[in-house]
Amino acid sequence: MNYVQLKNIERARTQFPNWIRRTPIIPFSLDSSDVGKEKLFLKAENLQVTGAYKIRAAITILNSLTKEQLSKGVVLTSSGNFAQAFAYAGSCLEVKIVVVMLDRTSSYKVKATRGYGAEVVFCGTDALSRQPMVEKIAKDRGMTAIDTWEEPMATVGHGTIGLEILEDIENLEAVLVPVSSGGVAAGISAAIKQTNPKVKVIGVQPEKANAAYVSLQAGEPTAIDYWNSIADGLSAVRPGLFPFRHLQRFLDEIVLVSEIEIANAFYEILYRCKILAEPAGAVAAAAFLSKKVNIDLITVAAVTGGNVTDEMVLAMKKMLD
Repeated sequence: MNYVQLKNIERARTQFPNWIRRTPIIPFSLDSSDVGKEKLFLKAENLQVTGAYKIRAAITILNSLTKEQLSKGVVLTSSGNFAQAFAYAGSCLEVKIVVVMLDRTSSYKVKATRGYGAEVVFCGTDALSRQPMVEKIAKDRGMTAIDTWEEPMATVGHGTIGLEILEDIENLEAVLVPVSSGGVAAGISAAIKQTNPKVKVIGVQPEKANAAYVSLQAGEPTAIDYWNSIADGLSAVRPGLFPFRHLQRFLDEIVLVSEIEIANAFYEILYRCKILAEPAGAVAAAAFLSKKVNIDLITVAAVTGGNVTDEMVLAMKKMLD
């Protein structure tokens, strides 16, 4: 198994265009007595261009393709944030982008993806049908297919978040990151563990969207036959093989949070930090706020996205009422 190397993550960052943002890290105080003594900090990737972290991986992947591959256009699958990232990057590089989405994808993310100039193709309700649809479109149209679950450069791009966390927080002890197909957790954990192996890196998943958790227990990527979470950005029903191997090597553990805990974290982040996180982006902080991890450690939680609809905000409010 060839793991992502730290030098490749560092190189990818030097190739970022100036519209990739270095996002801030914001202290999270549990109450007024905690101000200035915070243990939890939020890496605000919701403030990244297109509202989520995946633009880092999108541009890293596109930078790795040949001119011929780019000229054919690129087709991929996404639950929304990768879609917007590729759509935006494609518009900047003048590359045609087609995105395959599940029917249940957030209308906000569909509209934004189209707004950035990409074409959206729906594939029904089966998450495992998405990549076969990508391959079919690539064959029919002569486009370049990207499997974001298995593309090593996606993990490389995601790893740049880990570099920034390490540089910005002194005495860092733990990092929390959401897990879906596994790419961002793989990248962040690879960057951090190859720089400072003493820092704990913990993945977080919803209880009802826990494919990576189940897979680590099984020792191999394993599909779940259920999925039911307000965290629509964490839609994978099994992890990708390439990121999964990184999770096995670099991740300390995965913890699970409930839907109520995700909703509570959303509102805590919104009112205490003035940060708008989508449910998938609030999952990591939810693990700290619900004490599923050691809250005495200096911890950074990745807020991976902020693309949320009014309907979803209301749904979370109803959950807490």
